[in-house]
Amino acid sequence: MAIAAVVIGGAEPAQATSAVHPAAAGHRADGSLPKLNPQVLQRAISSAPNRVTGALARVSGPAGHWTGTYGVADTATQQPVPFDGRFRLGSVTKTFIATVMLQLAAEHRVDLDQPVQYYLPDVLPAGYPPIPVRTLLNFTSSLPELTADDMPSTPDAIVQHRFDDHPLSQLVAKAVRHDRPFTEPGSMQAYGATGYYVAAMLVEKLTGHSYEQEITSRILHPLHLRYTTAPETDPTISGPHAHGYLAVPQSDGGSKLVDVTEQNPGAGGMISTTADLDRFLTALFRGRLLAPAQMKELLAVPRVPYLGGSEKDPGQGWAYYSAGLMRATIPGRDGHPSVTVWGKTGSTYGYTDGMFTSPDLRRRLVYCFNPVTGGGNDMVLVNQIITAAFAP
Repeated sequence: MAIAAVVIGGAEPAQATSAVHPAAAGHRADGSLPKLNPQVLQRAISSAPNRVTGALARVSGPAGHWTGTYGVADTATQQPVPFDGRFRLGSVTKTFIATVMLQLAAEHRVDLDQPVQYYLPDVLPAGYPPIPVRTLLNFTSSLPELTADDMPSTPDAIVQHRFDDHPLSQLVAKAVRHDRPFTEPGSMQAYGATGYYVAAMLVEKLTGHSYEQEITSRILHPLHLRYTTAPETDPTISGPHAHGYLAVPQSDGGSKLVDVTEQNPGAGGMISTTADLDRFLTALFRGRLLAPAQMKELLAVPRVPYLGGSEKDPGQGWAYYSAGLMRATIPGRDGHPSVTVWGKTGSTYGYTDGMFTSPDLRRRLVYCFNPVTGGGNDMVLVNQIITAAFAP
């Protein structure tokens, strides 16, 4: 299956072509990042053809941007993945929620040191200790997570229930029936979704609007992110997009691809494009959305152990998430130094995506691929794409 790619020297994409011209493809070296080799990125986004139906990646820098696609947007028509395709963000939505929460903190509408229970007195069990609002954002809240028994988890059940509505309060109520992963809030970090369900509820309590409306009015409209939406219940994706599929086991031992593009967006149900997410990242790191004090909060990684961490995982045993972002180090190669990047990954049924940037914004990556094995991040493929973009 061929890869399509387009190299742009300006801000907007030209007509896509079926091949990339190597001489025109590199961005200028900036002293900290090696020159981009698009062919390495091409190999990365096409490295798992048996696990994904399509992939899309955009790398941006001072000289413009490179966008590449792999596979098909629709298995029935065999139409290629569109360069400007929309896709579901999953947990990348957390970065938007964290940004809104920090804006509310700047407006003195919420105190990050106050317990959640002060603002939402009836949401958490009475026996819980005080849980500071800040810990919701940096994944140190100690709140428990949903289990496979709480939500549809098999391919058949996911297909059958993909249009079900799951209100935030219902998700939190199910999660807090389980034991907390550690005792003292703020003492450890454990990635999860429950803290952000509560943060979204807090946004709604403080503003009187849905968190989707606050994201739209505070971020999407001011930044003119025309192709990014925060739908509350609409199951469709408007505009060009690659379909998402799920491999459902069959009685003969094989599997059948079921189109799950349409699904209840639920919590974390934003939709965007690579260009819009690149614009969002750029505005965020240029300080257009947050004042300096809140930017410091956004990037503050707590110096606490990561639950279950070891010397072999990305955090090397220590926390590596801040407020809605993760910090990662890409090892240097061929004499280049290692590179620290900030970003966020996300996934839902049929879509796995992410956005990452160097702190100085001189190299930025946004990607989406369409796995057929469910909503989890394939970290091998994710790492290949990130490494190819930042350390080719």
